[in-house]
Amino acid sequence: MEVPPNQIDERAIAKKYGLRELSYPDSEQVKTLLAFLTQSIDTGKCSPIPKTAVLVTLDYLQATVNRQHITKGPRMSHEEFDALQTPYYLAARIISKLQRTQQDAGAKGKLYQNTYLSLNHFIELLRNLLDPGCYWLRLKTIPEGIVEAMAALKQFLSLYPEQRKKGRAT
Repeated sequence: MEVPPNQIDERAIAKKYGLRELSYPDSEQVKTLLAFLTQSIDTGKCSPIPKTAVLVTLDYLQATVNRQHITKGPRMSHEEFDALQTPYYLAARIISKLQRTQQDAGAKGKLYQNTYLSLNHFIELLRNLLDPGCYWLRLKTIPEGIVEAMAALKQFLSLYPEQRKKGRAT
């Protein structure tokens, strides 16, 4: 299996500037999480939570949001900065694709704001899945707003591997 060159560059650049490397969820973890989300959405009840898949995805999404807050240093080239920002660019592409399919015309000019809000919404959902004190996990049925968030996360995760393989970041 050949590793894409942009992944190697991103990790080397992250090390160079003292940033934490991204750990991408592997395809099995994404499939497991997608199966969990599908079952939970279809039944309206929370099935056993795949904690490893949730943890890896949560860690990745949080790191993606954190990368968006990086500012370009004076010694950092534009290519290095773009490589560090690539995960967020990919997320923005996926969110824009989802918005186009939902024909959300009012959100066109707010792509990065919507991406940031969507990623934070996904992070909050994943944190709630890991929180044993979460009230809706103890309910017999999942509230409608949580089901909608699960559906949005499912759409995002189903498009992410394809978009990452294409490597279109800019």
